[in-house]
Amino acid sequence: MRILCTTAVLLLTMASALAQEEPIAVRSGDIAGGEAKYLRAGYSRELWVGLAPESVGAKKMLKQLREACDDTTSVAVIESKLKENVAATQAEQLAVRAVAARAALRAVIEGAAYSRNFTRVVLVGAFETCPLAVQIASAPGTGIEGVVLIDPPVGDIRVPPDVAATLGVDVLLHPRSGNESVVEEAQLVNALGPWGKSARIVASGRHFDNLGERITELRRHIRGYTVLHDGMDSTISAQDLASKLKDYDVVFVGELHGNAGAHRVQLEMLRWFVAEKRKLALSTEQFERDVQPALDKYLAGKIDEAAFLKDTRPWPNHADYRPQVELCRENNVHVIAGNIPRRLASRVFKEGPEVIEKFSDEEKSWCAAALHAAPGAYRDKFMKQMGGADGHNQRLENMYASQSFKDDTMAESVANWLKANKGARVMHINGNFHSAGGLGVPEKLAALMPELKIAVVTCAEAGDEADAGPDEWVIHVPASRPRRE
Repeated sequence: MRILCTTAVLLLTMASALAQEEPIAVRSGDIAGGEAKYLRAGYSRELWVGLAPESVGAKKMLKQLREACDDTTSVAVIESKLKENVAATQAEQLAVRAVAARAALRAVIEGAAYSRNFTRVVLVGAFETCPLAVQIASAPGTGIEGVVLIDPPVGDIRVPPDVAATLGVDVLLHPRSGNESVVEEAQLVNALGPWGKSARIVASGRHFDNLGERITELRRHIRGYTVLHDGMDSTISAQDLASKLKDYDVVFVGELHGNAGAHRVQLEMLRWFVAEKRKLALSTEQFERDVQPALDKYLAGKIDEAAFLKDTRPWPNHADYRPQVELCRENNVHVIAGNIPRRLASRVFKEGPEVIEKFSDEEKSWCAAALHAAPGAYRDKFMKQMGGADGHNQRLENMYASQSFKDDTMAESVANWLKANKGARVMHINGNFHSAGGLGVPEKLAALMPELKIAVVTCAEAGDEADAGPDEWVIHVPASRPRRE
């Protein structure tokens, strides 16, 4: 194969705290040379790196990506071109362009100092650059966690059978008539190999005028949300919803753990509440009571983030909650570590509620003063969720007691803070099962402080939502990835 010289040029822009443009050198032996430029920003949950098709160009794609993505997503565009027009097969040209693009990608990740712990890198192919995106992502060690394909030429997609199957793929397909769409989707799933088992494929129902509209449409399906207002789909935002809840003392936001749409809802609502003059605290299921001192130190700037993460046992997907924590830290908003330590809840499950009496005084201070695992609608819902059991099942009873103790502790944590901060507001985040229908934590908080005005926001996939209870609002968030055989 004759070596083809290429140039990889990369442009990058980010949403917040923009500073002076800085260059990044891009080199890969004799194959690639050029310069990558970026605008340094502060926090970035995701970095979407586009591969510009010739019909769009790098600058235009960069602008369209910026307009389509939210303000926790940084965007970049790589444009790799062959320097000289020599005879070579399409596969050879693709391989060389992939080397150049990987060099540019590596340069921006390293040069912009993105934290692999907090920033998820997503590669975006469009039209004829989709095979290039697949080629780049197929190589080990790229740091890519997701691939987006916009209107890919299905016949040109080839994923090696031995690639890691952990990479998430999202695809937008242009409209097809009749059975054509079904056939094309099946071909694509097969062409994606190991990635096809969980690929989310969105068959567009309409035609688009430009690439930006296509990206916006796909992000709506995989990163967006829809507030159901008065029983109808609405275009109101989560901030609009927060403004409607301004007279409530406590607002529960029930999430689907790891769902991008749900975490976006949390962040937008929190931003609105932070901007209000009323004193506010963010309460979370994700932090446990015994780590409150370390959490307080971080919020007060007494320890750095590394020490904070070391001492607070954050969830594996803490990157999803980091924007909320950082927003509170920047605005002097208290964060309540609301949950019971998992090891204590686990003991209740394994040994039964009687074990609580064996807890030390310090351990008891990290739990609710009393366990309420009563029969009723919440217990019925829990047993149904767990598969149910006719007759007595001690394992399920212990599991329900453990679940109830978590709810009791979170409710008490919120109540304790409100009693010490009269007239304040709390936004509490937890898995949607803990609060949907006003059951679980909200009903236990109402029992502790009947005077409170409590609202519930429940994030759910379409079709999974139940009838909303009083003072409850439902938000549709992106569906989970499919599990194909």
